[in-house]
Amino acid sequence: MVFAKHLRVVGDEFRHKYLQSTDEADRTHYKEDWTQMKVKMGTALGGPYLGVHLRRKDFVWGHREDVPSLQGAVKKIRSLLEMHKLEKVFVATDAVEEEIELLKQLLPEMVRFEPSWEELELYKDGGLAVIDQWICAHASSLD
Repeated sequence: MVFAKHLRVVGDEFRHKYLQSTDEADRTHYKEDWTQMKVKMGTALGGPYLGVHLRRKDFVWGHREDVPSLQGAVKKIRSLLEMHKLEKVFVATDAVEEEIELLKQLLPEMVRFEPSWEELELYKDGGLAVIDQWICAHASSLD
């Protein structure tokens, strides 16, 4: 999948600033012309963080039996952090503010891309979702 360059740049800046993650260090080099991407399987390290997509909102109502509680999700995330010997987790989520505040309390090692009002207006929900996906895709481990 090819994402807009301006959104990738925002994601890369965030990775560098908050997750100590760069394409060079993580071996996740990218070429603008995707047809020139010749990556050998297993060569990318990924950033020193766990990437998690934590679905909430409407998904919870439609899939109650498949979606863990926030406490259950935190327990699983902690287990994965320990298993992969990682200290930070990037969480992409559509959780409501109340759930995000609870997550911050339960999981202080959590990092999120929290856009400014200007970024929200500029990128809209779709652009923010791309930024989250880009950051998650560069993690050394995903769940």
